[in-house]
Amino acid sequence: MSGGQRRLVLLGVLGVGIGSLSCALAIAVREQDWMFWTVHQTVLFPLMILSGMLLPLDEGPRWMRVLAQFNPLTHVVDAERALFAGRIATPDVAYGFLAAAVTAVLGFVLGLRALRASTD
Repeated sequence: MSGGQRRLVLLGVLGVGIGSLSCALAIAVREQDWMFWTVHQTVLFPLMILSGMLLPLDEGPRWMRVLAQFNPLTHVVDAERALFAGRIATPDVAYGFLAAAVTAVLGFVLGLRALRASTD
């Protein structure tokens, strides 16, 4: 598999996880639609900022770089950058795939639970 194909697989796995989590959240708060947008604004966007996805954190404040290490999206962004640079067999790539896989599994579990609960 080429580096480009690996990047697509990594993004696909992460996308499935985030999509499943969004679906679970939408089902859980379907009576209060404002809650869906509130959670996205207060959780998803800060996670994206702290991942270095929107702006590089290399020159950012130290507290942001420390918090970024606990953000699973940071590992995916680092993996994408490593794959783009042609560095396939690095810890960054392994951690990125692990973070994406955990997000996908968590999303599937919570999404299926929400779907089952909504049909009862």
